[in-house]
Parts: sequence; C-alpha cells; structure tokens
Amino acid sequence: MYKIASSIVLLLLICVGCTPKGFLFDGKKTPEVKVADMGDLYSTYNFSKEDQIQLSSFFNNKNLVTDIDAYSKEKNWPAAISTLEKRLLVRTTMLQYHFYKVATLGTKTIVALPPDKNRHMPAGFVPATTIYMVFASKTIIGK
Repeated sequence: MYKIASSIVLLLLICVGCTPKGFLFDGKKTPEVKVADMGDLYSTYNFSKEDQIQLSSFFNNKNLVTDIDAYSKEKNWPAAISTLEKRLLVRTTMLQYHFYKVATLGTKTIVALPPDKNRHMPAGFVPATTIYMVFASKTIIGK
C-alpha cells in the first residue's frame, strides 16, 4: 500500500512540471507569442467574407470564426482597454498580457487572450472571456 501511495505522489510531483505552457485552442496547443509594438493593433478589425472563409478552413470548430469576429472588437474588451484613448495610456501594461497565436491571414495575425492565462493583469484588464486581437504580423514575435 505504501509503495502505491508513494508512486502516486511521485507521479503527481512529476506531472506538476508537465503543465503545457501553451493555450489549448480548437483542440490544439497554440504558441505563446510576444507583441513588439501595441501600435500595430487593429482595434475594430472587420473581417471580410474572404477572411472568414480562410479562418473557417483553419478550425475544426466553425463557431470560432464568429467568436473571433465578435471578440476582436474593442467594445467587447475589458474596460481598461476598450477605447483607443484608454489604450494609449496603458500600452506598457498591455505588453504584460499573455498572447497566443491562433491564425495568420496574409499580413495580419490573430492572437487570443484567454482569461485564465491573464489573471495576473490589474483590475480592469482581465478579460471575462477569451478575447482576440488582430495585429500586423510584423509585430508578432515567437517566445
């Protein structure tokens, strides 16, 4: 009995260090990325029909296209970053978000900001649900 219990404890201790660092999105682990310049953010990007078709081809869950379209608009972002005027004052703080690359459309890259990976952010910055931001691809850097 002691042998089994100690084996389980050992296994749990090993697995604590095995937690994936990425973000599980559409059944796949997505890489965490850095944003070099918050000025390259499209805060109310309107996805064209072509963009939506291309996005749909990337995902198993086709509803994600609707979610990305809705939650990539500043009106659905946390209060502290919901307008350009507010974002201009907090760009440095915004760089502390954990961003996860979910898709690239030509010269634009879509990143997810899941709430569970961004609880470290100050009040008013933590998203209630996963939000998305569209950046110029040149500003996205692998971590």
